[in-house]
Amino acid sequence: MKNRINIITVLCAAAFVLICILSACTDNTGPFYATGRPEPGEQTAAGEQTTGSFSGNGKNELPALEIETTEEQTTVIEQTTADEKIPVSIEITLATFNIKHGAEGLENVARVISEISPDIIGLEEVDINCDRSGKVDEAAELARLAGYTYYAFAKAISLGSGEYGTALLSRYPIESFEVIPLESGGKEKRSVGHAVVYIEEMKIDVLVTHLSYEDRSVRIAQMETIGEMLKSYDSYILVGDLNCFDLNDISYIGGAYYVNRPDRRYLTFHRYDTFIPDNIVVSDNFTELSSGMYVTECSDHNLLYAVFLLSEQSAYKPSV
Repeated sequence: MKNRINIITVLCAAAFVLICILSACTDNTGPFYATGRPEPGEQTAAGEQTTGSFSGNGKNELPALEIETTEEQTTVIEQTTADEKIPVSIEITLATFNIKHGAEGLENVARVISEISPDIIGLEEVDINCDRSGKVDEAAELARLAGYTYYAFAKAISLGSGEYGTALLSRYPIESFEVIPLESGGKEKRSVGHAVVYIEEMKIDVLVTHLSYEDRSVRIAQMETIGEMLKSYDSYILVGDLNCFDLNDISYIGGAYYVNRPDRRYLTFHRYDTFIPDNIVVSDNFTELSSGMYVTECSDHNLLYAVFLLSEQSAYKPSV
């Protein structure tokens, strides 16, 4: 009799355990036990409304996107990595202006520059401590008058007690600057100034020059020299007086984009309609938005300018 009671007790306990197991297997309210995820708008076993979209196969895995649900809206937060790049683009105005050594007054030159207010401008025929211009450092004075913090001067020749050449004014810090002599074939010596600036962490090589006008073959050789320099830069700007009597000659530079070109001529020199000397040349990550010419009587040249969108994949999105 006692043995029969023990057997019945064991059978009852086993039956109870089996009932509990079967009950647990049919309960699908847990987050990772369902054979499929509920569709948006359906109700779960707990009676909760679902929103957003889901990714997965019903197994215990994380969704591709994190979903935050509130009563008003659903916000999707993209997962990012520390080295994910986002495009950087910035609007920038460039200009070039042959100032005729400020013969009509540096205040007038500065006023014209300020009217356009370029971020970077190349200046040609600039005097430094020359008798004819009152022994003024014209690069420094124009930077002061036009409100530029950064400037640089590239000597081409000595002139009396002073120097004569080209200059850059910049709203961006000039990290380095060098002057590179150009072969001038026994004529007036020419040079190119090379600056490195950083714009929104993008390295830009900026050149300013004033090429020979006496001999076309010398001028073409100078263009080819500058063209070789441009090939070594990822992003570049070339501004200057190229002294082109034939705009087709700019092809010897080989730049990606020209503001002044055969199919669109800005007559920047006052005396000859066929002489198109001044130009702005940029790499292919510059997109022109607009361009123009500021007509002025404070020089025998007009100021040439262009507005660009500068783009490059060079900034990193911080990790979330």
